[in-house]
Amino acid sequence: MIISGLLVGMIFGALVQWGQFCFVSGFRDAVWKRNPSFLFALFLAITIQSLGIFTLQSLEILKIPSTPLPLLATLLGGLVFGVGMGVAGLCVNGGWFRFGEGAIAGLVMLFAFVVTLSCAQSGLLKPYLSSLLEDPLPVDNLYLTLHLSPWWFVGGMVCLSFVLFLASWKYKASDQRLWISAFFLGILGIVAWVLSSASGRDYGFGVSVPSVHAFLYLLTGQQRYVNWGSCFVVGIVIGAFCMAKFRGEFRWKVLDGRALLRALGGGVLMGVGAYWAGGCTATNALVATAYFSSQGWIAMFAMIVGCALASRFFKNQTCELR
Repeated sequence: MIISGLLVGMIFGALVQWGQFCFVSGFRDAVWKRNPSFLFALFLAITIQSLGIFTLQSLEILKIPSTPLPLLATLLGGLVFGVGMGVAGLCVNGGWFRFGEGAIAGLVMLFAFVVTLSCAQSGLLKPYLSSLLEDPLPVDNLYLTLHLSPWWFVGGMVCLSFVLFLASWKYKASDQRLWISAFFLGILGIVAWVLSSASGRDYGFGVSVPSVHAFLYLLTGQQRYVNWGSCFVVGIVIGAFCMAKFRGEFRWKVLDGRALLRALGGGVLMGVGAYWAGGCTATNALVATAYFSSQGWIAMFAMIVGCALASRFFKNQTCELR
């Protein structure tokens, strides 16, 4: 079933390229331009996944994980990750799909990201960063912590998505592709969880650790790094490349010295942030929010703040809504 990760990744890459599902410009525009269109698209994808995964859980087809909450690490990690997004002009899954469009900055950022995250997980940085992850709060997924049915939260997401839809309606002419891609990303997220679980990985979309595994396989050739997640991220590049070529949007984009430093610096910041926050935008903002992980929601809002702040000082030339 590992090959299904490649196929899901290809569809994911094609969808985010076609709809320009970009967390960096989406978060920036939501804060500074008061444009909620991307937030509606994001919440639409989250809501559809929530409906699917809790239905499948009730049928005992999949198991939803519980996630601890190292509060300070999550807040700082989300903030640092968001700043890294603004500096690089890319998030981690954006690095994969922008590289599929021909942006060399995506590959450079990913290299800095995986080196930093690897050093934080088991290398030189671990002694300096791991203390924030100790003694997490006894806070589980929101519905478990509050002893409520998850369907109350799913219903709340449906209502919130509808409100954001009404607020975004005036942008419908320019953002219809974004919304359509979000709808299918939500459905794909359910499929991804089922197929990933069949391979022994109980989760949906994931980019941070799979990115590390993909690079480690290139460096070492060890088969243990060939798994559902690493195949997924490789599929993102292939899918984005195919869609960009089909739409006539593929072109190589070289880096000048300043852009190189921004890609490297942003990748380092995101590596540290992902280690503290338990993942990147795909893990926290797109998947963990769908099963109402406390860490996922806190990390997502911290990422929005960090990205918005950095975007005030760094002009984004890589990741733009079109």
